[in-house]
Amino acid sequence: MSENQIKQLINLSIQEDKVHQDITSKLTIPKNLVVSVNIVSKGNGILFGVNIVKKILKTIDKKIKIKIFKSDGKGIKKGNKIINLKGKGQSILKSERIILNFLGHLSGVASETKKLVNQTKKYKTKICCTRKTLPGMRYLQKLAIKAGGGFNNRYDLEQEIFIKDNHHLDKVKFRDKIIQVIKKNKNKKIINAEVDNLNQLKQIVDLKIDRILLDNFSSVNLKNALKIIPKTIQTEASGNINPKNIIQYARTGVKRISLGYLTHSVKNFDFSLEF
Repeated sequence: MSENQIKQLINLSIQEDKVHQDITSKLTIPKNLVVSVNIVSKGNGILFGVNIVKKILKTIDKKIKIKIFKSDGKGIKKGNKIINLKGKGQSILKSERIILNFLGHLSGVASETKKLVNQTKKYKTKICCTRKTLPGMRYLQKLAIKAGGGFNNRYDLEQEIFIKDNHHLDKVKFRDKIIQVIKKNKNKKIINAEVDNLNQLKQIVDLKIDRILLDNFSSVNLKNALKIIPKTIQTEASGNINPKNIIQYARTGVKRISLGYLTHSVKNFDFSLEF
């Protein structure tokens, strides 16, 4: 994501909230009143989003002075001061919801990722996100995953080849479809293949592919599947995996576990703006 794309995202957020038409702040806060406020953590976790908050504030009002107490990727505790803002009260209040939205969501992603990384670290399984991201937020969400110690799955449709059951619309057999792709892969892109059961898996384990994603396998079936996959092929598990059962999957020895909820429905991390 380029700096220009980040600017577009920020401007869209400002336009969406009609920041410069904040009728309440204009009616209640004196135009030239200068205030000092702190953004404070209301829980324990991993911070992410400070840099985007700085960009948002400078876009809304370049005169706001920003003092950073905690940087992206750092652990934070309840009551920690994260950022101090000094500037016109109107400017800070009309910025409040946008900056807390970004900071809360991205810190939520980083914090939840860190919890899973800590849960599974003894098994050396990589915790990964997916492409199930919020529109326009993928780049920032994937940075938040990294801040929490996780890893990114493919960023977009161009980065890697990923053959799923939906790619068999022409009724070509599963194995034959993958052989076709291997032959056509002139740019030597990473080839992933998704399987839903052991029968599908057995059809392709001898092919020269890079990664097999085992989708919706129970932990028992996953363990059996890993026994027949050669070490030259990386393994990944996904589907119906959550914080309550992730240890069962990590114990199998699978190399990667990918979880869509880390980006599409993670709990927001709570911050407050305190005067």
